[in-house]
Amino acid sequence: MRKYLLLLLMSTLFMAPVAYAHTMDKSTLFTDVPETAENIQDIMVLHSIGLLGYNGKDMALNPTDNLSRKDFAGWVGGFFGLEGATVDELAQAAQQEDYVSSLEGDITYKEINTALFHHKLELANPDATMTKDEYIAFLTEHLTFDMGGHTLILMGGFAEGPTGTIEDVVTGDETGITIDGKTYMLSGHPRIYADSTDVKSWVGQQLERSIFTTAGDHHHGHDGGQEEGHGEHADGHGDSQEHEAAPTNTTTLQYVQISSSQVANEDVKEVKSADATPREQQTATDDTTSNASTMWMVAILVVIAAIFAFVFVKRKK
Repeated sequence: MRKYLLLLLMSTLFMAPVAYAHTMDKSTLFTDVPETAENIQDIMVLHSIGLLGYNGKDMALNPTDNLSRKDFAGWVGGFFGLEGATVDELAQAAQQEDYVSSLEGDITYKEINTALFHHKLELANPDATMTKDEYIAFLTEHLTFDMGGHTLILMGGFAEGPTGTIEDVVTGDETGITIDGKTYMLSGHPRIYADSTDVKSWVGQQLERSIFTTAGDHHHGHDGGQEEGHGEHADGHGDSQEHEAAPTNTTTLQYVQISSSQVANEDVKEVKSADATPREQQTATDDTTSNASTMWMVAILVVIAAIFAFVFVKRKK
């Protein structure tokens, strides 16, 4: 009897959707950010490139709180690849590199313009502080701002990735998606905006946006044209004429944004139904009904099997 019960349990496990480790999706990013938040995609993009920190799981964002200099410095330290194993160490490293003048108080628009945008943004109120929600909106608005040949994304070692219909997927130890006949592998810790983290369910859906990790170094946000004390770094990353590098074979996708299966399927159905004959339309309707019936049958069989198992156990006792 134990053998039968074990087989039953194993069969239910195989019926469950495949889940992949080391991913963060829209439901697991921050404890106080629901997946229905209006700016969830913006949050996921900034989180994926490190401008909201890399360690957000099981942490609260507190989006309505003012952004402190210390939090910003810690995020910038990670974004630019400075030395440090903790947020505090990264913040101190960022201060030493003059990305912030102090770790006390709240950050201002002027300081962010200095640290990330080479003073190139025109600000309406440069000395104003901001909430984290306002910081997210501000960076999202200027994420692709051209600073003499490069953007903020490139400065962190990232680049915009492919878009299009997902034709196939790679599963196993590594995960990948195929678009236009080319396969792109996901990074070890990707951020996933999708209805499901079950990679197999992505086939046929639209990859709306993706972000590569590039093989190049981080490009620091200071250059020779900044205020005194914010000069070019000795490591040579201050050149504002650095151009966006093409992704290489070593690049991986750090962020993928996939349209909901419902929207993608509806688009396909609309295209097909426009040219379909009445007979084809009836066949499609029958197939949908049949698939729904099959799912209900499987569910009923699982319940019946569980009931039988319970009865047998009771008799055994």
